[in-house]
Amino acid sequence: MTTANSTRPTSITTPRGARTGFLFLIAGGVAFFAGGPLHPQGSDEGDKTEQLHSMLVDSAWYPAHLVALLGFACVAAGLLALGRDPVVRDRLGRLLPVSATVAVVATLGGVVHLFAATQAAEIEDGGTTPLVAAFMGVETIVNPVWGLMIAALAVVGGRTRALGNKIVMPFGVLGGLAFALATATIAFVDTFDPLFPVAGLAGVWLVAAGLVGLVRRVPEGALS
Repeated sequence: MTTANSTRPTSITTPRGARTGFLFLIAGGVAFFAGGPLHPQGSDEGDKTEQLHSMLVDSAWYPAHLVALLGFACVAAGLLALGRDPVVRDRLGRLLPVSATVAVVATLGGVVHLFAATQAAEIEDGGTTPLVAAFMGVETIVNPVWGLMIAALAVVGGRTRALGNKIVMPFGVLGGLAFALATATIAFVDTFDPLFPVAGLAGVWLVAAGLVGLVRRVPEGALS
């Protein structure tokens, strides 16, 4: 009589380095989501310069942008940490280092955004400074690219199950695209300003993707 021995593929929990990355994504998502309601609303009166000035002199500017900066920094740290996870790295390919670079630049942009309030007097007088110019560049270029990065990660990560899954994918896509469109146009028109609350879904996706990653089990061979 012969016996057939069958072997089952073994799996282990998410590697420690990757767990750190997912925890950073969760923290970043919470901070990004919280930064929206904290952001000063500003006045609807006057032109765009006057509306911006009303936000810069609002006492809520610094706490709101400190929270937002924390969110950007945690996302950057999370993506950099996930570069040490072979499963995430292989499935996302070149999108991962590109996204990490965008996230780091957005974090530096968050610092510029935070200190833009120091230029309130110059903006009120209709003038400009290097910091004001950098602020406008962050608002209309860097932030939209960050939003598109989140949408791309949600799609590719969801399809490959490297980040999140297909169930939570729509949160990242809608939130990322809403943030990209709203920030790219805020300096010119008010049309897409109502999309800012929708952008909070990007934070929801980051939290969901982090949680899914923490409970993920990967094949043992994938870590060799």
